[in-house]
Amino acid sequence: MGLISLRALPTVLVLLILLNLNVGCARLLPPSPPIPETVTTPRPGTLFLADGRQVEPSELTALVASHDFILIGESHANACDQQFQADALSALARSDLPLAVGLEMVPWSAQEVLDAFHRGEVGLDELEDQLSWQEYWGYNFSFYRPILAQAKESGIPVYGLNVPKDLLHRIRADGLETIPADERGLLPATLIPPPPPQRAIIEEEYLRHVELMPDRTMEAGFDLERFMMIQSLWDTQMAHAAIQRRGAEETMVILTGAAHVEDGHGIAYRLGLLGDAPRSLSLIPWRGGPVPAPTAGDFFFYCPEPPRRLGLLIAWVEDQVIVTGVIPNSLAQAAGLQPGDVLLAADDLPITTLEVLHRAGVQAKSEQRPLRLKVLRDGDHLTIPISSP
Repeated sequence: MGLISLRALPTVLVLLILLNLNVGCARLLPPSPPIPETVTTPRPGTLFLADGRQVEPSELTALVASHDFILIGESHANACDQQFQADALSALARSDLPLAVGLEMVPWSAQEVLDAFHRGEVGLDELEDQLSWQEYWGYNFSFYRPILAQAKESGIPVYGLNVPKDLLHRIRADGLETIPADERGLLPATLIPPPPPQRAIIEEEYLRHVELMPDRTMEAGFDLERFMMIQSLWDTQMAHAAIQRRGAEETMVILTGAAHVEDGHGIAYRLGLLGDAPRSLSLIPWRGGPVPAPTAGDFFFYCPEPPRRLGLLIAWVEDQVIVTGVIPNSLAQAAGLQPGDVLLAADDLPITTLEVLHRAGVQAKSEQRPLRLKVLRDGDHLTIPISSP
């Protein structure tokens, strides 16, 4: 995402850890002069065009009939983004035209559970366990409850678009062509490489991770083409599954990380190549500050960053959590965490999902003690306590 320090990419899923220890569309409006360099910060959830003009969410309903896909980006750890997605879905549902929702957060192999939820056979309170949400996705399920509740209330079917984890591991190791026909499911036949501008962004991200973690990336066979292949798999997979799942008369609302949507790259680019000239619309989160580039999306919505508690930048690399940056004057810097550290456990709990890290932090805060992180650094195992804010 152009809105965070490192883009949220598939294999190397990068995000700013905001661990809270406190527990081209047709324009709707006539042209107006562009604003100079900043957008006046609106209230959270406000929808606007690149020139700063605000748009009422109700006006989204007019776009349903003229678009096959509406892609709404997000940061997975920012509840404001998910609330906006739920509100946008509510507005779109008022069109009374057929809608579907496609989720990056769920693999297509879990579709039976989503279908049972749509039929009322699985309740919202059961969905997290039924989908193995923490094992597959790891981000806070409560952030996504408003979206799923809105889909259920509006009678909108929900589809999983992502690749199952077991197939992802096999494709990482041996390539897409090694998956037998009877095990392919909704895997795409071939992978569509990124357009040249996106390829340059991915190459820059690859070099950054090699610089930060030279030993780790070398051990993992972390070469550029393999890195590029996984990014292509993620975006091609979701576009392919969206086309397969979408009904002939439906508009599919795709909810995904903003890096899969921005600048017409990612999913949108693959939809254009896989589909029959599909009409796509993008809504991108904006965090404040400089005006967003007009080419980044069709619409923008304001959601500020949550408070930065620990001050860590992390990346998921080959199923391990790597520190890629430490914010100056933060709790993480004061504790001595360094880029390249591998986070192994929080209070003796293996960090297998972000929820583990979050819950350990909440528990440490409630007990008024430091959070103890087990770290691998240059072959040495360390225990680093981080004080609560």
